Amino acid sequence: GNTTPLQIELDQKLVRSIGGVDALEAFIMAHNEMGGTLINMNVLSKEQVIEAHEDPNRHPDLMIRVTGYSAYFRSLSREYRQPIVDRILAES
Repeated sequence: GNTTPLQIELDQKLVRSIGGVDALEAFIMAHNEMGGTLINMNVLSKEQVIEAHEDPNRHPDLMIRVTGYSAYFRSLSREYRQPIVDRILAES
């Protein structure tokens, strides 16, 4: 059937916490079992993203998943970075 991609940003602290990797694995398995076919997932530090948004050269190797492709965060325009930052802040 038809499915849509799931876009999700996770804070590194969540994944690194006790049981975090197991919970993430269970989430992915459940998504697949329910018929999901694509997850666009970023596991990021909220602080690092905010710093990179203010000064992209502070984190030149920060790679993020933008729906449909990956990109170095600093290669994106400030206008394109802002919705990503807003989404991360809203989800934390």
